[in-house]
Amino acid sequence: MRERTLHVLKALAASPALEARWLHTVSLLEFIGARKISRTVADRHPTREVLEHLADETRHAFAFKRLACEVAGGDAPDYLCPQEATGYFQKLDRALAAWAMERTGREDLVLHYLLTTTVIERRAMQLYPLYKAASRNPAVREELGQVVTEEQNHRVAIEQACVARLEKAGVTDGLEQALAIEAALFGELLGALEAEAARAGITDRVA
Repeated sequence: MRERTLHVLKALAASPALEARWLHTVSLLEFIGARKISRTVADRHPTREVLEHLADETRHAFAFKRLACEVAGGDAPDYLCPQEATGYFQKLDRALAAWAMERTGREDLVLHYLLTTTVIERRAMQLYPLYKAASRNPAVREELGQVVTEEQNHRVAIEQACVARLEKAGVTDGLEQALAIEAALFGELLGALEAEAARAGITDRVA
């Protein structure tokens, strides 16, 4: 998956038009994450940790949208694979909620938040460094480095809290099944991005 992801990101970064659309899609995904936080564990005045996470996700959504406009040379461009991108998040959210309820026997919004955050940030910590390596744009690389640093600040704590809450509910076999669910759905999104790069005639030119 890692080499396939890097190849796709190199293809997207080889075209400013595609990269701008990809950045806008990444902004959309960050915004969806921020909106989910605000509608669930931050629907009322939350803890400092949740507020920090919400602030980070919102800042990332803004930063990637700003970069999308800069790379596009003006207004925000169209999204790249928007149905597949939003579908990835929505299907993952539903699948993880169903998995958690099946394993614990009850609905737990806090666990649901922790679980979705954990697996998505695991993906981000793989995706963003690869994108930083693939992009030719200094501003994009700089922002990705900052985003990775900010994600690291809370990722480990959230994952530890997620595992602890699962164990308290009697789930002691870790996150492997949840991560497998995410990997399958991310593979679908990656396939859509591959197809867009191929339609643009870029994939075959990327070493």
